Amino acid sequence: MKNYKNRTHGFEIDIPKHWPDPIELTPESLMFNCTPRESLNFVVGPLIPERLSEYTEFEFRQYAQKKGYSNLDFGRISVGNKNHVWARYNMRGLWTKKYMIVFGGIEYSITATCYFPEMLTEMEKVWDAIVGSFLLSKEREEYIAYLNLKRSQVAGELYAQAYELISRGMYMEACNLLNQCLENDPDHILAHKELAFILKNTGDVKGALPHRQIVKRLDPSDKVNRFNLAGILAMLGERETALQEIEELLLMEPDNPMFNSLRKVVLERLI
Repeated sequence: MKNYKNRTHGFEIDIPKHWPDPIELTPESLMFNCTPRESLNFVVGPLIPERLSEYTEFEFRQYAQKKGYSNLDFGRISVGNKNHVWARYNMRGLWTKKYMIVFGGIEYSITATCYFPEMLTEMEKVWDAIVGSFLLSKEREEYIAYLNLKRSQVAGELYAQAYELISRGMYMEACNLLNQCLENDPDHILAHKELAFILKNTGDVKGALPHRQIVKRLDPSDKVNRFNLAGILAMLGERETALQEIEELLLMEPDNPMFNSLRKVVLERLI
């Protein structure tokens, strides 16, 4: 193996010695021309807020079903003292494994594809070793530390600690800290948002509702929160209230495709 460093995106990774350096496809993506048997590419982009692992699985499952992928399976890989999600699937005859590595609000999506299915097991061991060697650069780690410091200064130390726990999948511990935040400051908007996010995506949709409602009261202009509020109301069967929320959002942004799509879904359920 040899070490490859990418200063633009702030990471390094070990790759097989015979692999050439990657080709930059766009400023956010690059591809390793591995061998005729396989391909591996990176796509780097923001992911804020960071997703719960279970929600990452849910989102990708919906995407895979829409694309017609088959044999979908999920697992975890440890990188940088955190567990990250991987998904293995058959993409129209090609076996593919996608690693969704997330640090500091940035997702490094690494997709490996095998062109000879009988060699999948052998190649997958190599891919796991490559992804497992992923390291952030010193500069990127310092930047993440700076973001954590700013988060602590803006939102408080308890919230900053909870945010870190969420990124490591420690949701119960994070909820305890977020509830402490609210004991100290019942109007802590960010704590309400994180609790709503965790509760909804761990199955407690009803528990998430009051947190979204409080955020709406504190900041009615937060359209993302109100979109999530409308979705929760629809999930709980309060479709007319959800539709009213969506109509108010459309007054603010009539051409927003997400608002219009949710409106269509809710209307179909009302018929």
